[in-house]
Amino acid sequence: MKKIIASALCSILVNSLLFAQIDEQLKLDIRNTGYVHSPLPLDYSKSFETIGLTKKVLVSDMLCDMESLDKWSHKGFGNMYLASDRSMSGKNSLRLTAQTTNPDFLNWGIGLGTSMATYDVGAANWEKYNRIHFYIYPNCEGARSIYLNLYIENDGKVKVPDKYGREGIHEINLINGQWNECFVEMSELARDKVTKLSFAIEIFGKERTMGDSLKFDIDAVSLQNIANPEAVNGWMPVQNRLIYSTTGYGVESVKSVIVNVQHNDGKFELIDATSNHVVYKGSITRQKTDIGNFETIDFSDFKKEGQYIIRIGDVTTKPFYVNKNIWDNSAWRVLNFIFCERCGYAIPGKHGVCHTDLNAIYNGRTFPFNGGWHDAADMSQQVLQSGEIVYSLLEMANRAKEKNEKELFLRLQEEAEWGIDCILRSRLGDGYRAQTWGTNLWTDGFIGTKDDSSARRHVHVHNRAFENFVFAGIEAYASMMIENDPMLKENLRKVAIEDYAFARKRFDSLGFNDLSRIGGGGDHAAMASNSQYSANISFAASLLYKLTGDSIYADEAAKSIQYALQCQRIEPLNDKDKLHGFFYRELNKKSIVHYTHQSRDQVYMQALTALCETQPNHPDYQKWTASIKMYGDYLKTIMQYDAPYGLVPSGVYNVDEVKDSVNFYKVQVGIHSGAANDYKEQLENGFKLDTEHYLRVFPVWFSFKGNNAVALSTGKAAALCGKFLHDKELMNIAEQQLFWIVGKNPFGQSLIWGEGNNYPQLYTALPGETVGGIPVGMESRFNEDKPYWPQFNTATYKEVWGAPAARWLSLIAEF
Repeated sequence: MKKIIASALCSILVNSLLFAQIDEQLKLDIRNTGYVHSPLPLDYSKSFETIGLTKKVLVSDMLCDMESLDKWSHKGFGNMYLASDRSMSGKNSLRLTAQTTNPDFLNWGIGLGTSMATYDVGAANWEKYNRIHFYIYPNCEGARSIYLNLYIENDGKVKVPDKYGREGIHEINLINGQWNECFVEMSELARDKVTKLSFAIEIFGKERTMGDSLKFDIDAVSLQNIANPEAVNGWMPVQNRLIYSTTGYGVESVKSVIVNVQHNDGKFELIDATSNHVVYKGSITRQKTDIGNFETIDFSDFKKEGQYIIRIGDVTTKPFYVNKNIWDNSAWRVLNFIFCERCGYAIPGKHGVCHTDLNAIYNGRTFPFNGGWHDAADMSQQVLQSGEIVYSLLEMANRAKEKNEKELFLRLQEEAEWGIDCILRSRLGDGYRAQTWGTNLWTDGFIGTKDDSSARRHVHVHNRAFENFVFAGIEAYASMMIENDPMLKENLRKVAIEDYAFARKRFDSLGFNDLSRIGGGGDHAAMASNSQYSANISFAASLLYKLTGDSIYADEAAKSIQYALQCQRIEPLNDKDKLHGFFYRELNKKSIVHYTHQSRDQVYMQALTALCETQPNHPDYQKWTASIKMYGDYLKTIMQYDAPYGLVPSGVYNVDEVKDSVNFYKVQVGIHSGAANDYKEQLENGFKLDTEHYLRVFPVWFSFKGNNAVALSTGKAAALCGKFLHDKELMNIAEQQLFWIVGKNPFGQSLIWGEGNNYPQLYTALPGETVGGIPVGMESRFNEDKPYWPQFNTATYKEVWGAPAARWLSLIAEF
């Protein structure tokens, strides 16, 4: 039986720890950056790569010492040669060069070309090795954020790269002007017949301080076998690893840990990290679940704030917090990432004012357009995502205000106003807006040159009801939340009313047919289902009703939600739990609502809880509450499928969804032929519910993979349900999505750079490594339904995006 060893602190000491959610170094960093008006400094000491370099090397065989160019070849721009002025292993290193700009590039793609050096491996078997190790010295004049790409090709039983160009590609983030010791573990990479090893510079234009050339010295490439390689696939952690939230736990959180410690005595200890005293003891529990046999511990009844370590035998965790404001550390860090993603703004140490030459054409006039935040590492822009970031910043600001955290409140409001300016400038008249552009480069600043005038980079302008409904809701919410600018509040109220009217007029004419794809693969809004669309309309109308008090918006909110309610599954499936409560995309109920990388799964519960809040006396109130409860019960039921992890599953799939081709291909990006066969295999790797339905933990997906935003959006929905229903189990489901991302996943890694411990390099491309960066998220391998998280660092799953950052802030605002 568990027992608490240390007594609770007296009330005066508890009160003195109110600011303990922020560690002392972070407090200092926040102040030194002017409350994040310059980037937070990078702490590499807790990174995955720093930890990895401490592993014992059992075998190390030199692949190439760079004393000769035999077996090396070059293609693309730039050059390669042996350089004798710098070496790590002998007399020479391989120098790979490229120019920073390429005015003659072909008008396609998102980059300007590459300079690639390739080593002919000769179809060698590398299976006895599990790591590649090498050194890189970048000498790139004026470059503040730089990277080099590594490629491995395999021609054996499993081809590398795969058909989606993901496997065997690794972006290496580097520090300029010094030797960088680098490695990549490859225990799960197919390497039975390795043909090529390549290093490549991507040409991405000149940022303000950059010179004309990029130079990288590469040396001492060796193949190694190391002790204790990381697990990268499946549910079972590596031996002697404790899987926990590396950030820590709230005072009232469910505090559980997954254990894989050999020869343990069935006991664990919780140790005060300051005094080194044991403050709590408990027993290890064994449980058999649908995904395996696990050992777990639970110390939920320990509620004393502080910093702690868990010990089982000789295995310990790093220190973590127990604190009632546990997520406020991450709020500052994710705010830092969002700040560093500003477009058209000089970020100290990152870049100057950027993308001033990207432009739209409206009514025959050229309109320069930047601002808001880049939506990802590739520096593209989707104004809708900037709008959603605004909403999440204001949600978190409101929460900071409730907790009397004035500095955080003011800084979040300020950052939101940067995005609000972009939203307002995107309005071109009569419902038309500047919406999207895609690029992976620093542009030259001259309007009309190739780097800003291609079809991809051109700013797309369109009038689509969906975006205007969403923006109207965001503008209405912002008008209610902004405190320090009465004229801005007044203007936001005005444009919210106007944009809703533009959207309503167009929707009344075209209905859901308005949501056709615009601007190529970057048009993620076009993935929206009709039921999601109707929920978005309802939510926007409820926000306008709160803002204006005009009953016409109340009526429209209640009317619009009816479509979504008709899309909810009421009848139980024929599975053991009689699952129901999820939503279909359309009234025909052929396809169930799913998301693959971006997600707006929360909008159903946003719309329904807003209706209940604003119209408690409406005749349909009981119908709305029943829908909320039904969905909450659905979430609680499906959590069993990946216990003891708390990741909320992707959900239920019908075997015939692939036949609903319009909806199926709306959801997927970059899909190849053979989708029906792959779809069937992916379902069969999930959990069979009945003859027509399967449940998948990870989404059915093909090219664009990553479930951070997917899980966080559903977590937000769970929190909204939980608060409305006063249901602690749903609130735990919501918080478990946060725990998963900061380390309570099979790999024990925090997926937010700088948050907690053991955070890996992420695909950051042009902005560079940034505190608070969140990638698209965990993927599954090929058609499997298990977590897959190799060190190989590439898009999309490891690419930092604004969408999961917005969803993170939105969810932590509930705690």
